[in-house]
Amino acid sequence: MIEAELPSNEPERLYALDQYQIMDTEDEECFNDLVQLAANICNVPISIISLLDDKRSWFKSAHGVGCGAEVDRKYSICSHAILHPDILIVEDTQLDERFIDNPTLTGDLNVRFYAGAPLKTSDGHLLGTLCILDSKPRTLEPKQIDALRTLAKQVMTHLELRKSHRSLQQVNDELREINSSKDKFFSIIAHDLRAPFHGILGFSEVLETEIEDLDEKGIRDIAGYLRSTAHATFRLLENLLQWAMSEGGAIIYRPQDVQIEQVFQTVFEVLSAMAQRKNVALHNDADPKLMAHVDLNMMTSVLQNLTSNAVKFTRSGGHVYLSAQKVEDKIHISVRDTGIGMPEEQIQEFFMRQQPKSNKGTDGEKGTGLGLLLCRQFVEKNNGEVVIKSKPNEGTTFTIIIPYKPLMS
Repeated sequence: MIEAELPSNEPERLYALDQYQIMDTEDEECFNDLVQLAANICNVPISIISLLDDKRSWFKSAHGVGCGAEVDRKYSICSHAILHPDILIVEDTQLDERFIDNPTLTGDLNVRFYAGAPLKTSDGHLLGTLCILDSKPRTLEPKQIDALRTLAKQVMTHLELRKSHRSLQQVNDELREINSSKDKFFSIIAHDLRAPFHGILGFSEVLETEIEDLDEKGIRDIAGYLRSTAHATFRLLENLLQWAMSEGGAIIYRPQDVQIEQVFQTVFEVLSAMAQRKNVALHNDADPKLMAHVDLNMMTSVLQNLTSNAVKFTRSGGHVYLSAQKVEDKIHISVRDTGIGMPEEQIQEFFMRQQPKSNKGTDGEKGTGLGLLLCRQFVEKNNGEVVIKSKPNEGTTFTIIIPYKPLMS
């Protein structure tokens, strides 16, 4: 027995095979029909569609033996056949030094005759063969050889159709996801964006038509409502823009070495007024020397959303702590509050949710839930994960876990 050499283009051949996603797939009638036809035309007991990866010859379809069976590649005659651009015919394996004493040919199959037509891609890669076997030496008529070549081409036609169908299915899935994103986008606009504008327009009209009848407290109350509503609407628009860009692939992951403490400071500058109005204290507990290799804009957006939520769900006199530390080969960035907390089922919703969902804050603050959806997406883009721990009436901790990457000297 002589083991076949590898084709000169083996890496490219294996890559081409992988593109068809055919290995270890279920039985398919179109391929079964072709092996049945090959056996009938050539008058043999066994016919096989054999595909070769780096370790084995796997039977996509077979007549006379079981589909899904496989043979170690070094014992497969097909490993020799894919070295030939045309059909390989072995009229008697016991007279060919390449196959004498091959244990797979002398066992239950008792293969004496073999003919394999190559399964050739359009760019010339040989993925395997459509082969026929017999337990006795024999020859093929020219018309049978031609038929075997034609059937091998039909196998490739079905493989190409299967590949195209899979690509179309993938495109359809992407289009469905785009439509789903569009529906989410418009549902937010229809409800969460229209509602605050109704309030703004209504109170603006009151100021315009009834200001003479309002005392100073009434005017201040309306002004406070207009300010808080405008701020919340602005945050919603910011989140909508970021989310739409993320869904459309317009936000590109650009990692850099970032000082976590400085990110915390940026977040505090944006949210300090909000925290002061609620009498919630913000604490920066980051190691000043700790650096992370992340996308700065994404991480700032994530921490701003999480911190804003923490303030939102913390009562007056409460605290929000931002901390960061290296734990083994990871960096843990946490946003912890002493707020109202949430039950376990609400935590699970965060990981399962595909649609934005919002809850009112301790002072009735409104939101869309879009911020948390963005947080999860942005953390995943940074190769990280989010861990949530919470107890009702005690508080919540969101921990972002990202890989630690030593800084380049």
